[in-house]
Amino acid sequence: MKLFRSVIASAAAVLVASSMAMAQQTGGATPGMGTGTGGTPGSTPGATPTDLDLPLEKPVYVNPNPTPPTPDDGDRDDPRDEPPPVIYGEEITSENDTIFYVVDISCSMDWDNRSYTTLEGTTRNGPRMDRAKVELIRSILGLSRNFKFNMIAFDCGTRRWRSSMQEANDANKQAAVGWVNALQPTGATGTGPATALALGDKDNMSVVLLTDGAPNCGANDMNGHRQIIRTANTQRAVINVFGIAASGTYRTFCQNVASDAGGSYFDVP
Repeated sequence: MKLFRSVIASAAAVLVASSMAMAQQTGGATPGMGTGTGGTPGSTPGATPTDLDLPLEKPVYVNPNPTPPTPDDGDRDDPRDEPPPVIYGEEITSENDTIFYVVDISCSMDWDNRSYTTLEGTTRNGPRMDRAKVELIRSILGLSRNFKFNMIAFDCGTRRWRSSMQEANDANKQAAVGWVNALQPTGATGTGPATALALGDKDNMSVVLLTDGAPNCGANDMNGHRQIIRTANTQRAVINVFGIAASGTYRTFCQNVASDAGGSYFDVP
């Protein structure tokens, strides 16, 4: 009987030892703590793993060859803030935003009826004076507000619109248009003295001369008129000449006046 009890005790001891060993190998829980659910060794059963290497945010793609940004319009250098004056379709440059119109109103400006386009866009027939008025008014109305301007009309004498350069605002433009519309052909042609008078305003750096006839008063001959203009132009203003129906020696005179002052000559109808 004693032997039987001894065998039973030994078998029980072996069974307990085997159970404990199996529990250690399979991560079994300590008695009273519940059964494990597959956690990592050493972790608390049922807890969320904390040692997994997971990304915390969406990865950012970096372009190794980025395109340079396009500058804003405000960062670009504009060679000129406002458009230049235009007359007979030609742009007139002025280094200090000034312009002086010198207009021939001699008797020959009442000759040579031709068709022209009015400010309203209609077609009409008229003499040189009417055609020149339309182009002059169109130029004045197109002046930018940063410009200053003045005008002289001439036969053997001169008629000055204002005593000094005026801002190209709406009020002055409308006053100038009224003055131009009132001009009427009369007398002979004193080109040199009239252009010299415009050049007497030393703040002005651009003269536009509209003329249709060879100068025949105010100086001895064409060379005399040319010399008067050259002498008066101490500020080196640019003179652009528009020869209305010009030809022969008269056209050559106009070309020389423009060339002397670094300007251009244009044939106009």
